[in-house]
Amino acid sequence: MSTHSAQHSAARLLATGSSTVLVLDTDGRIQVASAAACALWQAGNAELVGDLFPNLFTFDVVSRESGWVQSQWEVLLIAAQSHPISLRLQPKEAAAFDVNVRLEKAGDAPGRYFAFITLPATAAPADTTPADNFLTQLHERSALGFFDLNFQKNEVYYSPVWKRMLGYTEAALPNTYETWLNLIHPDDSSAAPDRQARAGATGTRQFSLEFRLRHAQGHYVWVQSVGLQVFGPNGALQRVIGVHLDIADRKEFEEATLRAEERLQQLGDRGRVGLFDLDFSAGLYWLSPGFKSLLGYSDAELPDTIESVLRALPMDETSGGLPAYFLAQHPNQVSYFDTLRLRHREDREVLVHAGIVRHISRRKELQRVLGFAVPLAEASAIAAGPGLPAAHLALLLAELQEAVLLADAGGQIIHLNAKAEQLLGRTSEESIGLPAWELFRLVHRESGQPGESPVAKAIGTGEATPLNMEFALDNGSGPPQPIAFSTRAVIDAAGRPAGAVLVFRHPGEMSLTPEELVRANRFESLGQLAGGIAHDFNNLLTTILGGVSLAKDNRDLTSLENSERACLAAKALSKQLLTFAKGGSAVRQVVKPADILAEAHRLAAAGSTVKVELTVAPGTGTICVDRAQMLQVFQNLIINAIQAMTTGTGQIWINAANAVLTEGQVAPLAAGTYVQIEVQDNGSGIKPEHLEKIFDPFFTTKKSGTGLGLATVLSIVKRHGGQMGVDSEVGRGTAFTVFLPLADQPEEVAARRSPSLRFRDEKIGTGRILFMDDDEQIRALTKNMIESLEYKCDIAKDGDEAVQLYKRYLNIGRPYDIIIMDLTIIGGMGGEQTFKVLRELHPEVCAIIASGYDNEDMARQFLAMGFCGYLTKPYRVGDLGKIIRKVLGK
Repeated sequence: MSTHSAQHSAARLLATGSSTVLVLDTDGRIQVASAAACALWQAGNAELVGDLFPNLFTFDVVSRESGWVQSQWEVLLIAAQSHPISLRLQPKEAAAFDVNVRLEKAGDAPGRYFAFITLPATAAPADTTPADNFLTQLHERSALGFFDLNFQKNEVYYSPVWKRMLGYTEAALPNTYETWLNLIHPDDSSAAPDRQARAGATGTRQFSLEFRLRHAQGHYVWVQSVGLQVFGPNGALQRVIGVHLDIADRKEFEEATLRAEERLQQLGDRGRVGLFDLDFSAGLYWLSPGFKSLLGYSDAELPDTIESVLRALPMDETSGGLPAYFLAQHPNQVSYFDTLRLRHREDREVLVHAGIVRHISRRKELQRVLGFAVPLAEASAIAAGPGLPAAHLALLLAELQEAVLLADAGGQIIHLNAKAEQLLGRTSEESIGLPAWELFRLVHRESGQPGESPVAKAIGTGEATPLNMEFALDNGSGPPQPIAFSTRAVIDAAGRPAGAVLVFRHPGEMSLTPEELVRANRFESLGQLAGGIAHDFNNLLTTILGGVSLAKDNRDLTSLENSERACLAAKALSKQLLTFAKGGSAVRQVVKPADILAEAHRLAAAGSTVKVELTVAPGTGTICVDRAQMLQVFQNLIINAIQAMTTGTGQIWINAANAVLTEGQVAPLAAGTYVQIEVQDNGSGIKPEHLEKIFDPFFTTKKSGTGLGLATVLSIVKRHGGQMGVDSEVGRGTAFTVFLPLADQPEEVAARRSPSLRFRDEKIGTGRILFMDDDEQIRALTKNMIESLEYKCDIAKDGDEAVQLYKRYLNIGRPYDIIIMDLTIIGGMGGEQTFKVLRELHPEVCAIIASGYDNEDMARQFLAMGFCGYLTKPYRVGDLGKIIRKVLGK
């Protein structure tokens, strides 16, 4: 078959033009993704398939509700079928960018949609080159293997990619139907699309199947086959057109998952290990049959409910509820071992050895608890010798990512799991019988002095050692390595230590990802800023309250102008805080370093008595950064400098200028011109032994610190293509230097707003306005403002009331000229949901969204949604008049 015929088949399958294409089902789930789509999202061949369409874009308003993504899909389906809409596409490894999206029903495939994604001419990513001929690119370069089995004309075609998928060259595999029959797995022949014919079928029918084809090297490859079957008037299969996608990786993952589930079932059903999974966030609880049998119940007699878990635990320990019970045990440890008391069906106590893993949110809320329990008699029996540990317990320990060492009552090693063998550099066979303190030797990371054996301590005193990160492990092969460990004694039925369990791992494996570092440190920084911010807000509120008090009590209006300025200053400070807390939008913009540094100084030094001096050299270049993240960098550095002033007084110098670096001067930066920013203080300085560790995650010398600040700063700077260094002297101070690449374009200056008009200039005519807000005082105040502008105004407290009022006047042909709606309504429909309802009633509805979030990205999103304006709280009469006149002018 000719190449032209193959392209024609592909065109019939995807019905595409020259744009990037996705094939979606009725729920918005991706079935086929073109090569151009994979390139835009920087995804592998099969990574997009199966995902939900809204997940591929970023939205400023998000929710964790279960139906949120489906609601997004329904909104997109309504909005993008009538005309293209603009969305923010989020690639896998790059910043988000704008694209145009249009959805279209598949004419010959009911229940499916085509999503066409095009790049605005000015917004295309620098590394994206539109294909000159989409079908040619798709046919020759994508990971999709096209095939066409034309039984009516006795023609068969397999694309070059289809053949390469199976390890064949173009000429090595003939385009015949016999090739197909020879390659398909014997057990899968009935699942192939040439055999999946439905009696009485006519026209076209879609298929999506999975089966195996033989590779040139003899093994079989799993493929997903998607396409169309064409039936003649007599119901005979005339043609099969489709694409193949290699899904071997997915199948391997599925098989590994099934094997893991089988192992879990073996442990939980047939062995004496009791397993449990308590998901508090989802309200789902599971107790394995083995766990129930420990308590004397059959699987059917003890339901998988929270009441069953409470029944199994001592009543005197769970009076505060299950989350409180599990949070109280071993604070500051994610996982731990412990001896638990359980209640048997016969109302007697059962002692078990348990391993617990907790999932705790950033708010310190318990989300999930997983664990295992074995009878204590079996757990303590391991002290009798190396041959007695239960096989299922050894299997369970082998699956853990933590290293586990078990010792008997004499401190001799009786078991090591695979991770422990790796960290200790000794196999289990070489280690069993040796004293644990000879193999697990500790030295203090700072002093180098030998540390006490945690195993000997546990066996001798019965005391547990909580998570400890102060020591290094000296295993005799190289320098000591940092280690994090915890220890607990194994207690026998008489309450005496019968052995010990030691759990340890390398601290580096406990590090957070760069994104988690930034997120965690942002909230820590907010806490540190809170006191100073409260000081500034109280000053502003004093000015506001004083001016209002003079006007009210003394009829003196002279201070109201100062009160108004203080309100605007508080609004600007709130905007900075919202931007900082949000953490950036992954969108970089070109800014002046002076603006970033001044804003960081204002927040970080709020309420501080330390003097801060900011100097930016003339001619200093611009930088292209995520404004909120770079704000976080310099706020961290300024906060650190302030905290270095032990007396509460001192000075900080912030200097910015251009710097020309030679090759290798600041590794790993290339030679060129950079913006150099230095934050220097005259505080206490950093000890030399701490200096090389200050950028390590979790390293801190502060009593209340988390050790995330400087690790976050370095992560952000590096992701912006920069580097940083530090110079410090104890007693004299510290200087941090940040190098950032120069931007290749001037500063992005926002269009200047026209000045606010005087109150009398805003009386611009008559009209009818509906205002919705759940705050009674705001409703009354805004109604007075609107009526002072000579408009008629009705008010509604929530979306339901607003819809009823709008319907009443729409039914008589006099809809409101404008409806102004608050974004968030407690206990009712907010502005966004109400707008959707009103738009169905009246497509020409003119709506303004009002919000306390002063955020340009959010404003753009609501304008793109169809709102005519975005009103930021707090607002003045002039602000209201200006936006009303602007919207009515449209």
